Amino acid sequence: MPSLLASVPTSSLFWWATPKNLTAGLVAYLSYEIIYALYFSPLRNVPGSFWARISKIRTLISDIKGDEPEYIIANQEKYGSVFMLEPYKVAICDPSDCRLVLSTHAFRKDRQYGNIEFLEPNMFLTVDPELNKQRRRQIGPALGMASLRRMEPKILAAGVVTLVDKWGALADAAENGEAKGQLLLRLLDDDMHRPVLTSDDRRIVRWVNRAFTLMFMEAILPFLKHSPFNRILRPLYQDASDFITFGNAAIKQRKQELEQIDEAHSDEKPADILQSLIDAEDPESKVRMTSGQVTSENIITLMAGTDTTSNTLSWGIHLLLLHPKYHRRAVEEVRSQFTPDHVITFDEAKARLPYLEACVYETLRLRPVSGNLPRIIPRGGVVIQGYFIPEGYSCSVCLAGANMNPDTWKRPHVFYPGRFVDCDYNKHQVLTFSAGVRVCPGRNLAMVEIMTTLANVLNRFDLRLPEDSLFKPDIRDQHGLPIIMPRNNAVTSAPMFPDRDCNVVISRRK
Repeated sequence: MPSLLASVPTSSLFWWATPKNLTAGLVAYLSYEIIYALYFSPLRNVPGSFWARISKIRTLISDIKGDEPEYIIANQEKYGSVFMLEPYKVAICDPSDCRLVLSTHAFRKDRQYGNIEFLEPNMFLTVDPELNKQRRRQIGPALGMASLRRMEPKILAAGVVTLVDKWGALADAAENGEAKGQLLLRLLDDDMHRPVLTSDDRRIVRWVNRAFTLMFMEAILPFLKHSPFNRILRPLYQDASDFITFGNAAIKQRKQELEQIDEAHSDEKPADILQSLIDAEDPESKVRMTSGQVTSENIITLMAGTDTTSNTLSWGIHLLLLHPKYHRRAVEEVRSQFTPDHVITFDEAKARLPYLEACVYETLRLRPVSGNLPRIIPRGGVVIQGYFIPEGYSCSVCLAGANMNPDTWKRPHVFYPGRFVDCDYNKHQVLTFSAGVRVCPGRNLAMVEIMTTLANVLNRFDLRLPEDSLFKPDIRDQHGLPIIMPRNNAVTSAPMFPDRDCNVVISRRK
């Protein structure tokens, strides 16, 4: 029997779809959203902008533009440490409140993490608390200080020693002994024993950058994963696939090498992160990771390790050069403790360079490489700063906001390493590596790389900003502070124009 709709004129079916009716419907919808947000929403008393109450558009624009830290800090200065970020999400910027949220798995990760599908579930991306706990039991010892001390010769060889040789060769080849170096340093070995700094094979660096881009796109624009939009991301997915294939091949090759080592020579196993992940075992269940899981964790470690460490070093040297007084003090401390040809280890730096460590913490505070950490409010809701947030709503732990919170930090916009000298309390207030049950598992590795690299660079080389630099100590903002090079925030916060701004003039120590 023919459908009754077939006999109805098309114009009759869409009688309502006139400009007048569509406009009236849109006005009615917007009116409802505004009235609900202002008078009925459980978050109506939380301070914040009008637009944040009715739409996610502003935060989406901020994500795409990469100015999320500036947006968060500006809102904190205007509204306080708790404010509306989106209609069903609040921002949290007080360090104590941030620690409350991060202290328990009850605040589960936001669904944005679940949008990322090109990798197997891993410790960073999983929204499953039990999987996260198991991964931490498996991987925790591999990234602990005892394990890192065994790896340190390889870490120094792939990072510090290679960098010093490279910059030394550039300075020696220059006519006046001064050469231009790039601050955006890639320091991690690719676990196939080809240091990224010297290898002609740049695939690892490209894959890391492309994987970060893909992660960002899947997280904030998940519709791009589906047809026909997925064509836009096809080159990124191909690079991600190549990255995973490379990781699986590295594991297969390593396991073949291990078959040649008998139990009597087990101490000959390589001391590196890849081997630690292969050997990782949950002490409770005795479960080890599959090759695919090792690859996923290894890729996340490479992504987090290379990008966050290199960016922090870039920010650290940049900030020191913008503040010559602090730069001189850090250099004098290092050179008073070590001879020019000594390779400074982490334990030596930690024990003998307290001011340099203070400079690192101030860099981590002022320019955290991590962004916001979205979480779901647990059953029963929670009260933060006197505001009740119902279960199922979202909060965003804003690390940049917490590190600039005016109730915690005096003159938060000022680069002042002295606030961390002989003050462990302030060090614990810096949330760049997160905190609680989701604290960054690679924080020890990051500190080893940052401290040893910065110490050895300042010990071996004299550094200054190029004459044509757009950012110098005497170029100041309306508050009288040196202007810091702009940043772009995607998955991590990085210099916006690295080729232009991340340059430094290097010469051998005089």
